[in-house]
Amino acid sequence: MGYINVFVSKEAHISVKNSQLTLTAKDKKIDYPLEDMNSLMIENAESTLSTYALSSLAEYGILTFVCDKTHLPNGVLLPFCQHYQILSSFENQQNLPKPLQKQMWRTLVKNKIANQNDVLNMCGGNDDLKEIYKQVLSGDSSNCEASASVIYFRGLFGKNFKRREDNAINDFLNYGYSIIRGFVARSICVHGLMPFLGINHKNQFNQFNLADDLMEVFRPLVDLFVKVHLGDENKLTTQIKGQLYNIVNIEVEIDNQKHSVSYAIDLLVQSYVKSLKEKEDYLKNIKIIGLNIHDYE
Repeated sequence: MGYINVFVSKEAHISVKNSQLTLTAKDKKIDYPLEDMNSLMIENAESTLSTYALSSLAEYGILTFVCDKTHLPNGVLLPFCQHYQILSSFENQQNLPKPLQKQMWRTLVKNKIANQNDVLNMCGGNDDLKEIYKQVLSGDSSNCEASASVIYFRGLFGKNFKRREDNAINDFLNYGYSIIRGFVARSICVHGLMPFLGINHKNQFNQFNLADDLMEVFRPLVDLFVKVHLGDENKLTTQIKGQLYNIVNIEVEIDNQKHSVSYAIDLLVQSYVKSLKEKEDYLKNIKIIGLNIHDYE
C-alpha cells in the first residue's frame, strides 16, 4: 500500500505515463510514482484526466475521490474484482452466523465507545462513558452506542450541540467521515468483500453497509481533530478540506504498535476476513492515541 495522498484543489490535467501520475497546471508540473500513491482527491471541477489514468489508478488500487459543485466528495473510484477468491469471500459474508455478527458488532461498538471516552479525556473529560462501555451487550441490544453518542457529543462540542444541525462543525465532521468511509470501502473491495453486505448496517439502498460498520471505530479520531484544530473555524474552506484529508496519515495503535489510519483500516479489514473464514471474532481493536502524523520511514 502506498503512502502519498494527493489533493487537487486547483485546475490541472491528470495523466499517467511510465507508471507515474502527472499533474500539469499552468505554473508547474508534478510527478508521483503510482506505486507510492494511496489516494487522489480531485476537488477542482475544472480538472481533467484521461481514461488511461483512471484505469491505471484502479489497477494500482489507488482510491480516487471526485467532488460535486460544492466541493464535497460525491463519488469514489474503487478497484474492481482484484481478489483471487472473490466468490468464496462473498459466500463467507453471506453465510456469516447471526451470533457471530452480533458479537462482532458488540466488539465494534465497545471499541468506538472506548475511543470516544479517550477523546473526551484528551479534551478534559473524566471517563464519562466508562459505565456505558461496560454495559454493551451482544448486538448492542440495549443501544449503548446511541446513549454514549448523546453524552459524547455534548461533552465534546457543548450541551446544545446536535449532529443533525446545519453548522460548520457538522460540515467538518461529515467531510472527515466521508474520507474515512472511502478508505474503508477501498480496503473492503481490495480484499474481495462485498461492501453492501454489512454486519449491523442493513440498508438495502446503501452500497457501503460494511464500510459504515467498520468505520465506526475511526469516527472519534475525526471528532478529536475537529475539536483541536478547527474549533474556531466557521467555514469548510479548501485549506480545511486538505487538513481533514490528511487524517488518514495520523497514527493510531493496534496490538501495541503504531500505524497510520490508512494502514490500520487495512489491518481491521484483514481481521474481519479472518473472522469470516474461521467463524470467530478476530476483529482488531483500534486505539486513538492523539493527532501525531505517522512517520513513514
